[in-house]
Amino acid sequence: MLGAFAIAAFAASPAAAATSDWAVSDGGRMRLVALPNQEGGYDAALQIEPASGWKTYWRHPGDAGLPPLIDLTGSDNLALSSTAFPAPEIGRDEGGLFYGYHRPVSIMLRLKSAAPSETAKLKAAAMIGLCKEICLPFQADFELALGPDARPESDEFLTLALGRSALPETPSAKFGVSDSRMSADGKTLQLTLRLPSDQTPEIALAPSPGLAFGPARFIPTGADKGALDLPVTRRPETGPAVVTILIKSGSRTMETTLAAE
Repeated sequence: MLGAFAIAAFAASPAAAATSDWAVSDGGRMRLVALPNQEGGYDAALQIEPASGWKTYWRHPGDAGLPPLIDLTGSDNLALSSTAFPAPEIGRDEGGLFYGYHRPVSIMLRLKSAAPSETAKLKAAAMIGLCKEICLPFQADFELALGPDARPESDEFLTLALGRSALPETPSAKFGVSDSRMSADGKTLQLTLRLPSDQTPEIALAPSPGLAFGPARFIPTGADKGALDLPVTRRPETGPAVVTILIKSGSRTMETTLAAE
């Protein structure tokens, strides 16, 4: 099915694509792939492949580690619209709570273009953390020339299609946060969850700068629902207090962003 879909996309989408060379370190490698989308901008993937025994990190690393940092300063006719991550492993290691990956992973970037009919230049400075017995910050600079007229290569298209397919679901009536409120004392963010499985969900949190939570407390309240309490341990002095929450329930994963006010 994916092969047939790829052939159909090639026929319908005369678009330019580009792939950088791999940047390589002792702990793994990474590269950048980009392809125009139907909205007049571009979809891109930062492909990260940790070496055997090494790990890298989600949008929030947990108790220790370096989340990916991607700077597009210097890009021409492009601006970052959104960043999306596949569901991470959720567990504990020698550094404490761990959100990340021991496998190849693609961070998906949505890019908007002010002049879609004109060429664009994507400049990206990427820094990730790679850890084994030691942790190494791995930094690489990428530059891709993009344009609206050429057709994509099959590996570029498949890289982006597979990256999108690995992303968490968006909230729905049967899987998501149906209610969110702060407790009367302002110390706990209280969530009501709708879940597709009666298994205890796994939770990963990515709070905004200055916001921190204690251990989450989940209480099942039915076969397909539950209450999740997130104790607030620190608030930002300025700026918004929001949290991206990822929920694994059975074989499915959902992600959403909520205010913690």
